[in-house]
Amino acid sequence: MILDTLLSINHWFHLSAAALLAGGMIFLVAILRPVLGRSSAISGIGTFSREIHDRFRIYVGILICLLIITGIFNSIGSIMSVTETSLSSGYKIIIRIKVILAVCLFIIYGVNAFLIKEDKTEEDCSCLVKPPVYKKILQVFALILVFAILFLAATLRFY
Repeated sequence: MILDTLLSINHWFHLSAAALLAGGMIFLVAILRPVLGRSSAISGIGTFSREIHDRFRIYVGILICLLIITGIFNSIGSIMSVTETSLSSGYKIIIRIKVILAVCLFIIYGVNAFLIKEDKTEEDCSCLVKPPVYKKILQVFALILVFAILFLAATLRFY
């Protein structure tokens, strides 16, 4: 009984983190970046957008870590609730693909957050206002990965 409650709370955290990550990424790419790009001539917009981007990056890291940790507990909970022999091969394949995509998402975040250093000396240039092409590609690819993972999670209900 207590274990089922903890697993339900864990699943809720997992789904909430996924929804926040997807919604935040859509907001960043589809709404905030275009608005800031049109306002790039305003004085101080570079500093403002850089602060938004730095804060957003921290939350994305927290959400991805939360997704990984809660995903591990969800996997353990699902394995504990049914015997290994009763899991269908489709379920196993979808879980493996979902884990691989989640690892890819974590790698993209790590590369974007820690390996690619931004030039913070220019006032008018910001990764959020005028991102380089490779950052746009990484962000769009990350967004596609998030929706693919969510789609796979939805298909698990059929197994």
